[in-house]
Amino acid sequence: MSAAVQTEIERKYTVEEGAVLPDLGGVTGVARVQAEEPFGLEAVYFDTEALDLARARVALRRRAGGADEGWHLKLPADEGRTEMQWPLTVGESVPDEVLEPVRALVRDRALTPLARIATTRTITELLDEDGGVVVEVADDQVTASDVRGGEVRAWREWEAELGPAAPGTRAERETLLDEVEAVLHEAGATVSPSVSKLAQALGRTGLGSSGADAPAVDRRSSAEEAVLAGVRELVAELIALDPAARRDEPDAVHRMRTTVRRLRNVLATHRALLGRERVGPLREQLSRLGGQLGEVRDLEVRAGWASDALDAYEAERGAADGAARRRLVGELLEERTGALARLRAALTAEPYFRLLDDLEGFGGPERTGDAVSARHEQRSTLRKAAERAVSRSVPAEEAAESLSDGVTESIEALGHLHESRKAARKLRHAAEFATGGAGGVLGARSATLGELAEDLQDALGEHRDASLFAEHLHLVAGRAHASGEDTFVYGVLYQRAQDQAGRALVAADRARRALARAAR
Repeated sequence: MSAAVQTEIERKYTVEEGAVLPDLGGVTGVARVQAEEPFGLEAVYFDTEALDLARARVALRRRAGGADEGWHLKLPADEGRTEMQWPLTVGESVPDEVLEPVRALVRDRALTPLARIATTRTITELLDEDGGVVVEVADDQVTASDVRGGEVRAWREWEAELGPAAPGTRAERETLLDEVEAVLHEAGATVSPSVSKLAQALGRTGLGSSGADAPAVDRRSSAEEAVLAGVRELVAELIALDPAARRDEPDAVHRMRTTVRRLRNVLATHRALLGRERVGPLREQLSRLGGQLGEVRDLEVRAGWASDALDAYEAERGAADGAARRRLVGELLEERTGALARLRAALTAEPYFRLLDDLEGFGGPERTGDAVSARHEQRSTLRKAAERAVSRSVPAEEAAESLSDGVTESIEALGHLHESRKAARKLRHAAEFATGGAGGVLGARSATLGELAEDLQDALGEHRDASLFAEHLHLVAGRAHASGEDTFVYGVLYQRAQDQAGRALVAADRARRALARAAR
């Protein structure tokens, strides 16, 4: 089953019995008003025992009745909520397709009914001159059963939801809803204290955690408070990226892999504070996850290099080389498809779920004595990361050996450059962690150190990608030659990749020297 996705922007109002929906024909942009006949809706909401979906402000329901009956997921969004819809299935077992976007939240925990809500709905549509729905106003008589709490609640409410013909800008949409709200207020409606029917069914005003257990970090915070706040932020980012990576949205696998690397590096940088014996197993699990993400990402990058190189080559010659494109791009994309399937399986397996459990439950060890300040901890770890990055940087003469014909010298130089890149990345992550986000307490000088480390990391990354692409070209050319294909294109692209690797080393040496000066 594929999902239909839309943005739901609505406002809810409490009204007394006997209230009459007012005439909304005078609202700006409304040409006529059309009332529909009442109909019934039966919804069952599901969650884990620990209310993992509700804490994340997510609602999952199975609803029968109405034009959009089916399985619904409602997710937080910048404006309104994102609603995903799937066709209705028989029974109350949640389909895998519906679970997929929230796997990182529910993991392998059982989903059971949380609330059952019966609604008698009467819809009034506010239409524009072309008959498009600008706003849909629902008059709902609701009876809700809190399945786990054992209470039944009943109320009446009005909902004003924007339709497909609503204005195109956020400001215009707000103005339109304000105008509708003013008319409804005149008829006795008041803004609902609950954000949703589910919340009201549970006797709550809203969903989600209070956040009271995560105090804001400032310069007076302890090192442990600052670092754990930053770790929690990265864990939340990892979980938030999970659905997009599963769907293989553009750049999603790369962003998730980057977040995994940041977490590993932050845990390593602060392992003395957080406890080496506790950090070690987490970093090992994150390393395995990073490898699974990296397999997909690396094939994607190499296929991108091949496609760009062939585009340039074919544009110069004015003719396509289908055989080379099949080998250099098509085969890599086929490999990536297999790697993506393995990644999706890993993201639905117990080790991944237990990693997320461990990360969410991670806290600092019990401490005795005076607490170290956040600024002291961040400065100390940043200084060590900078010293490591500078000491592992590779001078231009040694770096140049990576382009030599000597196999031993080339391999050794590539290894040193890779270690230099990892140290630069670790410094960058440490600087960004110390200056931004939930755990950031340092200022501009530290941020500059991170930017210089990023310059070195990027240049060395460009060199590594070009070198690996050149190696790939060499291997593929051998297979093409054995099949009797023309291999001229491979020689051209190989030399260009080597030239690009050389230019990247020049940029890396400039970045290396700039970082060394800043770290003194």
